Amino acid sequence: MRWIAQGLPGEVAGELFAARDAGAGEQQQTAILARALGHAYFRDGGRRAHGLHITFSDVEFADFSIG
Repeated sequence: MRWIAQGLPGEVAGELFAARDAGAGEQQQTAILARALGHAYFRDGGRRAHGLHITFSDVEFADFSIG
């Protein structure tokens, strides 16, 4: 299990809301979140782990806040 506390750019929230409003399912929204987390957390904003594929699965808990 990995605990991640990572700030993401506001554009990600906008992309998630737009996807939801367009009728995107959970799988598509999860893919958006995985891409954003992959870039910010695992690839350190593009400074490492180039080409790493991120799968966001088996989520037991997620807590989101805007602030």
